[in-house]
Amino acid sequence: MVSFNQKLQIRQNAKNKRLKKPAKWLFPYNAERKYRRLLHKLARELSLEIRERLVPVYPQLLEEVSANYPNNDSLMRNDDFLSMLRGIFISIQEFINPKIKETITEMEVIATEISNFNQVQFEKVNQSVFGIDIFVDQPFLRDQLELFSRQNAQLITSIPEQDLLQVSGIVERGLQEGQRFTEVAKDIQKRFGITRRRANLISRDQTTKLNASLTKLRQESAGITEYIWSTAGDERVRPTHKANNGKKFKWDDPPKVTGHPGTDINCRCVAIPVMEGILE
Repeated sequence: MVSFNQKLQIRQNAKNKRLKKPAKWLFPYNAERKYRRLLHKLARELSLEIRERLVPVYPQLLEEVSANYPNNDSLMRNDDFLSMLRGIFISIQEFINPKIKETITEMEVIATEISNFNQVQFEKVNQSVFGIDIFVDQPFLRDQLELFSRQNAQLITSIPEQDLLQVSGIVERGLQEGQRFTEVAKDIQKRFGITRRRANLISRDQTTKLNASLTKLRQESAGITEYIWSTAGDERVRPTHKANNGKKFKWDDPPKVTGHPGTDINCRCVAIPVMEGILE
């Protein structure tokens, strides 16, 4: 909470001049972009490894399946064929595992960057209104970053897991139907298009949720009980969020339809603190 001495100085500054309008609380777009590029890189490395592993052996696999099962009514359980295919995907998994760990480590750095950016916004707003820096205890910070890291480690790990499962099915169907690898590759590429869109969703949604959580906790720790909803102000803002823009809400009573800014999926809205609460 705000210290007694800080409250005295805030009140003194408030007597000397009217409280100014808070500076704009910005969204950590740069951190979001870094996270998105990180997930795209992981997906790209997996895609290239799949192609490099499959292209040389796919004709051999196709020839074996066609020779043993010329009618191709169903994909028979040929031990040699399945063993080779399993071996390929095991080697791909072994290749991507260290990449997953690297991505998780870099994600944790980005989480700290989001937290630092949020702290700068908090300090900037306080300085713009009261003319002093307000320092508050943040016992919640470590838990928030650890929770974010655990949740996002699971999300990052799930990306290659789902891709390998889906691509394995695509390859099996391609062999069953006698498709050339160029045809199979199109389906694989579509799969990675889905992955890219999912990476975009994860990076945006997780950035907004961590930023929103830290905003709420930091403002409440300073004694701020209310905020003004502020949207990103572009065409992507949802009607329900646009309806909240400029309205005052309480931290202990979130809007029923949307929740607090940043808690709804992919929400880029932010909470501008109502600073008079500190004076009270």
